[in-house]
Amino acid sequence: MSTFLKRSREVAGLTQAQLAERMGVSTVAVQNWESGKTNISYERYPELSLILNIPVDRLIKETIIEVDKTRVDNWPDFLFSEYTNEVANMLHLNMAQQDMFGLLYIYNTEFREYDYISRGSFDEYLNNIPYGFIDRVGSIQFMNQADGLYRVLRHVSTSFLLKVLKLNPDSEFNVRKMSKNLICEFIDEGYKEADAYDEEGYEEGYEEDGCLRFDINMRRAKIMLPILEESGPIHFTDGNWANPIRDDIPEKLSDGILESLCITKEAFKMGYRKDEYTGMFTYSLQDVTNYKNKKDRWIWEINDNGRKLMEWFKE
Repeated sequence: MSTFLKRSREVAGLTQAQLAERMGVSTVAVQNWESGKTNISYERYPELSLILNIPVDRLIKETIIEVDKTRVDNWPDFLFSEYTNEVANMLHLNMAQQDMFGLLYIYNTEFREYDYISRGSFDEYLNNIPYGFIDRVGSIQFMNQADGLYRVLRHVSTSFLLKVLKLNPDSEFNVRKMSKNLICEFIDEGYKEADAYDEEGYEEGYEEDGCLRFDINMRRAKIMLPILEESGPIHFTDGNWANPIRDDIPEKLSDGILESLCITKEAFKMGYRKDEYTGMFTYSLQDVTNYKNKKDRWIWEINDNGRKLMEWFKE
């Protein structure tokens, strides 16, 4: 915004002193705006718009761009394959696309009810967007914006996207630049699984199609990795890798499992779904732990990727 303001003032043929006089502020104030030391309050945008002959929404857009540059890229690239990270790179929206999403949500009841939207349904929903919006952005630009929005909706659930936009109404949606808590929520339950992409409900060869599939549960990882790091290698089960967990695992590890699964200790002792725990845990944490067979003794331990993730949680 600071660079844009300086350039716009010069195009308008004004000195810093002249702009300051017209806005009723000191020259130092204008100098601070243009150096980035201080920001112009939103209340002054209409006045600045008239003086520089620039639409207010353009000023707001430049501010958002400036703010977006300062947002940190929090995405944990080390956890995923190159193609998954490439898909994550595409998951961002500009403000016009976010406005379009809001209009789709307001004017289409079905759009609110379903997280999974086919391209055919999406195109039908577009028919309900008021013409005023299309006229404002231009028909060709509208189609381009719609394509970009659908690309995001193909991978991000409607409910999750709505939640993020409500939390950050003045920021452009960008999966890589969300808070770590939101990234974890996206990985655990905010994305659309590969088999929901196809209009008929199925998708084979999701890697070739650039679809997302995460084989990690971030909530469980956040609970279990510190425990595994402290405990060291754990004799988890015997015989088959999916056999029930041994009764003599450390209590802290057992408590962590129960917390992760929201199961009471009493239910665990009674054997409630106990035979399902082993596969459930080792699979959902396979990228950050090692689970190896040593003479029919299955040993579970944190790996280097798990230690990287622990640092990512802490940073």
